[in-house]
Amino acid sequence: MAAVISVKNLTYEYNVGTPSCSVALDNVSLDIEKGDFIGLIGHTGSGKSTLVQHLNGLIKPTKGTVYLNGNDIHSDKKATREARFKVGLCFQYPEYQLFEETVAKDIAFGPRNMKLPENEITSRVVKAAMYVGLKKEHMEKSPFDLSGGEKRRAAIAGVMAMEPEVLIFDEPTAGLDPKGRDVILSLVKNYQTQTGCTVILVSHSMEDIARVADKVIVMNKGRVEMYGDVKTVYADCDRLSAIGLNVPQVTKVFSLLKEKGLEFSDDVYTVEQGFNVLSEYLKRRDLND
Repeated sequence: MAAVISVKNLTYEYNVGTPSCSVALDNVSLDIEKGDFIGLIGHTGSGKSTLVQHLNGLIKPTKGTVYLNGNDIHSDKKATREARFKVGLCFQYPEYQLFEETVAKDIAFGPRNMKLPENEITSRVVKAAMYVGLKKEHMEKSPFDLSGGEKRRAAIAGVMAMEPEVLIFDEPTAGLDPKGRDVILSLVKNYQTQTGCTVILVSHSMEDIARVADKVIVMNKGRVEMYGDVKTVYADCDRLSAIGLNVPQVTKVFSLLKEKGLEFSDDVYTVEQGFNVLSEYLKRRDLND
């Protein structure tokens, strides 16, 4: 399958030409295919956020090129503008960017900036609200009258309403309780399943990534340390630990049980998976007793 985004020899330096110059991205090259759900993980300072801000042209590389559907997004102003619409970026704590009088107007801001017809804008607002679970009665409220979780969903809907080919979420569950985190992850996964949109999810949580992503990019010191499907990347525990990352605790538990001679799979990455595996194991044991 053709790459929707290709990054070639991407380098980015902060404070170029000063004593405090530092390399945030160091000769990064990777391809992201249409329809991928990619988890982007790495410790603080590894280059995750800097990388995703390059993908829709918010940051211009010091060296290297970002291609969207084969076109250099910095070849001219038109290409950069197109990238901003086709690659949607939802920042951490997106609810801080809400500003319109009503939720409906806030969700409509992006489509209206795209100069779409009013009937198309209305249609996109309704669809985006549906994707994130906002009800009709929310739409004419001030976004500041919503609960914290509703504000975040409204902000995410504003990016979804632009119907980008690629949708990037930078730590979308930051600051949420476990229930709120589950809601956001579920709506992102459901949106990707229903639309076929390419999704990149930046997260510190190895378990959250395992729950929703198909592939994983691991960043370390501005470079791509690992890139592959979830099972392959998570199986390399020693390499992950060496760069300061750890597989989920539930994975370690099942690895220990397997070492004790119990016939468990070695690809259990979430509590839900662990519960299902244990339930099946107990059923089989009961049948054999």
